[in-house]
Amino acid sequence: MAKAEQKEKKQSRWIFRVISRTAVIAAIVGCTVSVVSIQSSIAEKKTELAQVQKRIDNLTAENEDLERILDSGDIDSYMERLAREEYNYAYPDEFRFYDTSRN
Repeated sequence: MAKAEQKEKKQSRWIFRVISRTAVIAAIVGCTVSVVSIQSSIAEKKTELAQVQKRIDNLTAENEDLERILDSGDIDSYMERLAREEYNYAYPDEFRFYDTSRN
């Protein structure tokens, strides 16, 4: 009986070792996957931050231009230029011709 108990103890130790090593390997693989995923997320967020910063810079420059126009008191000519160029407005007695051959 002593040999049977010893064999059973060895087998249970072997099973414990296999299970514990498997758990350690699984934990290492899980941590590695987590780190790679987090690094990927950080890279995406850095790219997004750079795009947002660029947009902020553009809007700040545009805001400064508008403030300069407002401070100069030349708002009427700015509004007229904006209406003509951006919104294609015209005076009632004005004819506008567009070149459509380039389409």
